[in-house]
Amino acid sequence: MRKIRLLLTFILMIAAIMLLVGCNILNDLIKEGGGNAPLSKLLNKTVQEDTVAVTTESQQTEQTVKLYFADADGKVLIEENRTIPKTLSLARETVCQWLLGPVGSSGSYPMVNPQTKLLDIGIKNGIATVDLSKEFIEPYSNISAETALYGLVNTLTQFQTVQIVKIRVDGRDIQTYRGIRLENLRSRNDLIGYASGTVQDDGETAEVSPSEINLFEE
Repeated sequence: MRKIRLLLTFILMIAAIMLLVGCNILNDLIKEGGGNAPLSKLLNKTVQEDTVAVTTESQQTEQTVKLYFADADGKVLIEENRTIPKTLSLARETVCQWLLGPVGSSGSYPMVNPQTKLLDIGIKNGIATVDLSKEFIEPYSNISAETALYGLVNTLTQFQTVQIVKIRVDGRDIQTYRGIRLENLRSRNDLIGYASGTVQDDGETAEVSPSEINLFEE
């Protein structure tokens, strides 16, 4: 019996303490609200004070890359600046744009079979390894092998992280491309004729070079 009384006394003491603490908190809220503020208003005020404003910075949504296509004779590279949507995999999107070919009336021509697909791409230690479908090695139109090959190489080596390009076909390493050895493929500026200007990804030419002269014409 004595134990039961002690237990009830302890419970009553705890309840009294909780009641006093709750009353003090409510009293503080009423004082802060000027004595007549609704409880919902006071609670909302507390939430607002605890909320931190989130600020967002404007981010670039587009970027310009260089794509190298062929001239009418298929022997000279024409540089096209294309504006594309910002992406996490810039190299992949750039190669995909290159495979799509030129857009607008830039006077340049596609380099490879339009059926060519990008299977994979990776960049490590300055080497870009590009895996393309078998259509890539097929001759296309009057485009010379050298022009087609370095159209891709120059397109990739525009990035600071790429110095050398390695090409694979259907997941396998290849040693030659239509008679050209594929060792240490680096950018070749001597194959570039002229720039065709800036082209938006919707096919509209925004800026075109006034020069349409083939500087390397034989």
